[in-house]
Amino acid sequence: MTIRDLQLRFQRGRIPFTACRADARFSYCLYIPQALLDEPERRRPLVVVVHGSGRTAESYRDYFIEFAEQHACVVLVPLFPLGVPALEPHDGYKMRYKSRVRFDSVLLSMVAEVSENYAVEARFSLYGFSGGAQFAHRFFYLHPERLRALSLAAPGHITLIDPTRDWPDGTANIQHTFDCHPVDLVVMQDVAIQLVIGSQDNETLHDPLTGRRYTRQQHVQRLAHNYTSLGLAVETVTVQGVGHDGFSLLPHSQAFLSRFMSAPDMVRLC
Repeated sequence: MTIRDLQLRFQRGRIPFTACRADARFSYCLYIPQALLDEPERRRPLVVVVHGSGRTAESYRDYFIEFAEQHACVVLVPLFPLGVPALEPHDGYKMRYKSRVRFDSVLLSMVAEVSENYAVEARFSLYGFSGGAQFAHRFFYLHPERLRALSLAAPGHITLIDPTRDWPDGTANIQHTFDCHPVDLVVMQDVAIQLVIGSQDNETLHDPLTGRRYTRQQHVQRLAHNYTSLGLAVETVTVQGVGHDGFSLLPHSQAFLSRFMSAPDMVRLC
């Protein structure tokens, strides 16, 4: 096998886990569709898929292969492993707590690295299941200008857009927590949002930070009501006969995301 053959092998199809240059403790895998290689200069949609607590990143990548080929989009799946950073909660990537690691910045670094090697659009679609949905909706609050569409599947805990409650229950102190701009509802209204939940996903979850108990069904209902009341575009889907199973919910998220694969790339400048 020649050097050129080796280069091509790692430029198309399933791309192995690659360490993030900005922080090598984190990595990501990709799927590159054939259409991007046929027309390398043409910008393609980017879909970012964030795993749940089980860290089944590679499986999610593989579940998106047919989608990627059908819609000629690049799929990026980050891996946020257990134990990074050390001595912090294992679910730190969900951004419920103030962490020494800015997981949102890590993801943006990954996106930037992919953009150096492949022609992808600046605004991307973001999907997350369970813990990944926690990350995804909080990323949305911090960086709405980077997103085109957002699919949230069965988040275990939620942060409402509420200036009367502190993080992570609300967004009152988001600027202090993340050293960021205030929540920008005008920009957020440009992002299409989907909430997906299985009809049998009824586990009651205790939130030690607030002392309250909710099912995931209730979390989705609360989040949908919160977003709708603020003028955000939200679709809610309940999948009958499904419990807390991300792969069973995925076809419904993919159907939603498919509607945003051919829209013109228009980046709001802040």
